[in-house]
Amino acid sequence: MVKVMPIQNSAFALGPAQRALSTGLAVAFTILGTAMTAYSAAADEPSDTGLSSVLSTYSITILLAVGLVALLIFRKVRSKKGGGKSTTPHRRNSRGEYTPSALPVTTPRVPAVVEDRRIQGLQPAQQWEKPGEVEPEVFGAYRIDQEVTKLAMCKPHRMDVMASRATEDRRAIEGSLVKALEASDTSDEGRRRVRQALEEYGFVARQSATMLMGRDAWERSSAARTLGQIGSENSLTFLIEALHDADPVVRNQAITSLGALKMPAAIGALLDIARRHPDIPASLLSETLSSCSVESLGFLDAPTGEPDLFAEGPEEPSAESFVNFQDLPEGTDNETLKELLGQLESEDENVRTSVAQQLGSYPVQCSVAALSSLALKDEDVGVRAAAVASLGLIDHESVFAPVLIALSDETREVRATAARTLTGLHFDRAEAYVRVMEKADPETLRDVAGACIKIGIVSQTADRLISEDRRQAYEAFSLFSLLAKANEFDPILETIRSHKDTEVRLCAVRVLSVAAASDVAPKLRELVSFKGMPESVRTAILEVLYKLDQKHTLFDVTPSDNDAVTLHNSL
Repeated sequence: MVKVMPIQNSAFALGPAQRALSTGLAVAFTILGTAMTAYSAAADEPSDTGLSSVLSTYSITILLAVGLVALLIFRKVRSKKGGGKSTTPHRRNSRGEYTPSALPVTTPRVPAVVEDRRIQGLQPAQQWEKPGEVEPEVFGAYRIDQEVTKLAMCKPHRMDVMASRATEDRRAIEGSLVKALEASDTSDEGRRRVRQALEEYGFVARQSATMLMGRDAWERSSAARTLGQIGSENSLTFLIEALHDADPVVRNQAITSLGALKMPAAIGALLDIARRHPDIPASLLSETLSSCSVESLGFLDAPTGEPDLFAEGPEEPSAESFVNFQDLPEGTDNETLKELLGQLESEDENVRTSVAQQLGSYPVQCSVAALSSLALKDEDVGVRAAAVASLGLIDHESVFAPVLIALSDETREVRATAARTLTGLHFDRAEAYVRVMEKADPETLRDVAGACIKIGIVSQTADRLISEDRRQAYEAFSLFSLLAKANEFDPILETIRSHKDTEVRLCAVRVLSVAAASDVAPKLRELVSFKGMPESVRTAILEVLYKLDQKHTLFDVTPSDNDAVTLHNSL
């Protein structure tokens, strides 16, 4: 197929003036051609007169035509320059319709301002540039530290300073809040407010995102460490997710931070990650499991019955004032139970595990005794764990002692099971401590006291001795009384010696005045001479010593002292 190329120098490409001039010249040449033809015809005639007349006539005609054409061209050009409108020529398209000609049309002259705007509009579109953001006000580290200190001291503080979005301010706010959280002089309420501020102002969320999405291992590990320092419960799920990080440094730091959270909900994930990554240090994992199993002690904050001992005043309970407990039935007349108990002698650990699981459905004394023996003495870890879980199903005060002892088991599986069981018990814990004091044999009593010391219950309970919640105060006093009866005086004496709160020290001294034996007297005399002991605490210790001396004199009598005595020995 042959394509017809457009002619570039066509008449349609010329301007109006040029086209008018071309038309005029064409007309002139036409007239001139006609004249020349007529002249040739006339030249053939013999008469000279006719030739002259013809020449004269045609010469005048030619001059008039040329003048007329020139006048038309002049007026046309002038009208264009003066802004006159001209009729736009049209041309037919392929469908026979008239369309405006593609020839350029002269536009009227416009003012300079409008012309500039038109020129700008014809220029290529430029990318819109976002105006620069105003940098938020920078308050400075010193001002921020002042406001954080007010926040930690539960005083009014400037919200606009704490909510600053400047990069340097954000960094200073987070550092000051973490420092206040770890300060020893920050109260429990202050720590709660600081931790709440870290969550509300987005620092916990930012560190959690950095821990999961950070570019390098050091950045993710640093974020995990910061979350452990903050200790927010909202970071639990993020730390559990970080256990699956590809870098072992990040995994180990996540394990450490979970230990700082002390939440039993992390136990399952920790056990799972231990199976997936055998290279995790056993000591690190064991310490974190112990913290999550015990030191969190969510069961300490669970609701429990408030005793009536404080109805008439905050006097310390005595061992003689505790209520009696309702014992479980013996269960010796159940034949099915006897058959199950007989299978405990099997050497197959699977059989013993199955029996331990079934005994949980028999809430009788025989089941509790058998399960307690399995939980504390069986050689197989699975059997011990199953026995502890079944004790939790019975949910009676008599299972409290073996579950507490199981918390100090040498294997983390048993400790984890004991922690979950302990959080699910629904009886009054203070009365359970009392039951152990009244019912347990000396060996079991010492084991319970040792387990409470080892797993951290005692260290956490010390502050509750002066709690405004009477339930917590009574429970703490019961635990310290159990320690005293088991002759485990070291934690009590350490509380008296070094606790930062004088009221806690005085409460610990009152525990010894109620339940202490004369064996503790030499250690109390050492505390009296301890440098830095508050005078009120020293006076309370002297009163306990006097009471112990009187008790020793009262009970340490010989038969001869019972002889009759008169005013005069001679009678």
